[in-house]
Amino acid sequence: MNSLDKNTRKLNSLLTKRVIELHSKGYDYDFLLSGNQHLLCLQNNTDFKVTDVNINIIDQGYDQLSGSYKYVHTIDTGNGERGVLIAEGIFTNEMGVY
Repeated sequence: MNSLDKNTRKLNSLLTKRVIELHSKGYDYDFLLSGNQHLLCLQNNTDFKVTDVNINIIDQGYDQLSGSYKYVHTIDTGNGERGVLIAEGIFTNEMGVY
């Protein structure tokens, strides 16, 4: 195995480890940007307005599959559902993605 393969696996594993760590801390749900300033919870198909949730950027990691950096965010819906959002940009309540 050459050093490029080792570095690629290391970068992918860092992103994966961060998500697993957040899941172990109670961020059990996974969220997806669904357009028009909305988030979709993948586990229960609930739609949330971005302005109705608390979004925090947590980390950045390289995604080998897409060949780009991804940003790990936490989502707190206020009703007990907490989860993770992975996006290609930094996502905030006020500004959306940039």
